[in-house]
Amino acid sequence: MEKQRLIQFKGVKKKLGKTMILDGINFSVSAGEVVGITGANGSGKTTILRQICGFLYPDQGEVIVSNEIVEPGLVGKIPAGIGALIETPTFLPQFTGFQNLALLAGIQEKIGKETIKKSLKMVGLEPMDKKKVRKYSQGMLQRLGIAQAIMEEPKILLLDEPTNGLDKDGVDLFRQILEKQINDHVAIILVSHIEEEISRFCDKVYLLKDGKLELIQKQKQREWIILVRTVEELEQLSYVLTDFRIIKRVGGFATGQCKGEWESKQELLAFLMSYHIIPEKIMMEEEVVLC
Repeated sequence: MEKQRLIQFKGVKKKLGKTMILDGINFSVSAGEVVGITGANGSGKTTILRQICGFLYPDQGEVIVSNEIVEPGLVGKIPAGIGALIETPTFLPQFTGFQNLALLAGIQEKIGKETIKKSLKMVGLEPMDKKKVRKYSQGMLQRLGIAQAIMEEPKILLLDEPTNGLDKDGVDLFRQILEKQINDHVAIILVSHIEEEISRFCDKVYLLKDGKLELIQKQKQREWIILVRTVEELEQLSYVLTDFRIIKRVGGFATGQCKGEWESKQELLAFLMSYHIIPEKIMMEEEVVLC
């Protein structure tokens, strides 16, 4: 069964001043799909996100969210069911993180205090912390922004450089949150310049350049660990696999690592056997702890 398309851009054009930011954009995002958008600063990535939210509208073409054409303005149809972190998150400095989220949640009254507390804990913030937002570091503000984006359990999640300012623990927590959103069949657009995030999580990746979207990755890139018996077999692997590198031995075997779009170990094995390479074992990166 085909997944429901929650976001559609149909021939969207948008000028800002005299510059054509979006020039006939066409793409869609379905439930449970992660679409990455990359490109230079000022290329129009944020403009796409703002149009989905109804903050901007096309000069030509249609933006359709949950089967409704987005028509911004007081009399328009502003989309519901969207969680968004767009550019630098801004909050009321005189209030705590919890108070800020409670004020925002009060607009639609869809969630209560316990759900807000749960969202704060998910990003590593203490719900009852009395610290005012004015004293938050950039990393804490970013965590609060992520909590705000996910707290109402949206069907659509828009993330603009979500790991900006996060330390390693914050990045790890964000990735856990993203995995959960994927498992919950949320439609996600991830704008990021970090290749690891794009290749690890995105089903499709687009490059936005000169107002045009170019599909540059069609499938999620997975990390594969390949165990063989000899160094000579590692050399063979380096010839047939792109982005291949030799890493520390696992279980006494010569070991290499690569990225690829293979959907299963069986697919990768069939590919290697076509080059007469039969590995001892194939694992996905998360299955092994290098020692």
